[in-house]
Amino acid sequence: MATIVLPLRRVDIARTGTALPLVVGLVGTLLSWFGSGWDVSWHRLFGRDTFWSTPHLFIYTGVALWGVAALIATVTAMAGRPIRGRALVLGPLRAELGLALIGVGALITILAGPFDNLWHSIFGRDVDIWSPPHLAGIAGGAIGLMGWLAATSPGVFPIDERLRRLLRLFTLGNMCAVSVFALNFYYITSVAREAFFYPLLVATLIPATLAISTIALPGRWAATWAALAFTVIALIGYVILSATGWRAPAFPPLVIAGAVAIDLLRARGGRSASPLALGVGFAVAFVAAEFLRMLVFAPPAPTSALGGVEPRLTALYFQYYEQTVARPWLSIWPVGAAILGAPLAAASWVVGRRVAPALTEDLHSEALAHP
Repeated sequence: MATIVLPLRRVDIARTGTALPLVVGLVGTLLSWFGSGWDVSWHRLFGRDTFWSTPHLFIYTGVALWGVAALIATVTAMAGRPIRGRALVLGPLRAELGLALIGVGALITILAGPFDNLWHSIFGRDVDIWSPPHLAGIAGGAIGLMGWLAATSPGVFPIDERLRRLLRLFTLGNMCAVSVFALNFYYITSVAREAFFYPLLVATLIPATLAISTIALPGRWAATWAALAFTVIALIGYVILSATGWRAPAFPPLVIAGAVAIDLLRARGGRSASPLALGVGFAVAFVAAEFLRMLVFAPPAPTSALGGVEPRLTALYFQYYEQTVARPWLSIWPVGAAILGAPLAAASWVVGRRVAPALTEDLHSEALAHP
């Protein structure tokens, strides 16, 4: 009897240690995704609020569920569950690389919360995404999402192949979303999107994820699919917030134009698929798309109510608007952005291609042998 019960127990542990983290983690991702967008709208309407604001509760509950998912995977692995992929071992702690990265990302993001409160107690309340605790939280979210990408490698979770690819696409879209969120006021309002630094930042951040997508989702249109996933995710948040009376962030950057250019150049092969050529393609296509959009849908000049009840927020908006006036789209600035953005996009692409194997090849030959 014992010889029968032991294998059954190992099967139960294996199922619990993989299926449950997936469900818990997906719920956490949805909560933190919605909370992040809502938090920006909340601050625009009510100013800097208590740490226990409703959007913060969404964010940190979601991130905490990431931590729970990683904890379940770690505890069951320590109890004898076979590791289904490359392992990350730290003393007695062991788990799949992807699930371990999810836990690391969750820990960094959660620790950014008290760091944020300490920062405010020392330097006062800030209204800027580019503060050290906010950037730490963004970095934690990015690490966690890279963990999810690794965790959705073939065989890690016992799921259908179509669902696995859909989850990877969802994760890649969210990785782009984190990069766009890190754009600060360029993410919040289109008024701030001047013709030079805004495209340079996009060229620096987005191609890395597009490069990862070409390995995570093999196929001719991998980068385009990742950019489309980001656009759909961003538009869903935009519609939800707008329909419920909240101030939605700006319309998502047209990174899909750069992604299409990358995929077309990749299909040609040869020198057209070199990092520099892909960087040129992304930078030129993105700048051209944003140039056309800014001409057709030029944002209105800001008003004193743009920052809601927070005077410093309104003041920052006007500072960014001054930069928009100084670097307009109908000028030489977009040309300079395309020229300088090309090598930045190429470098970002190279980084993504070097990081991708560690995230997408999380499976060794023994993993598929485990139930």
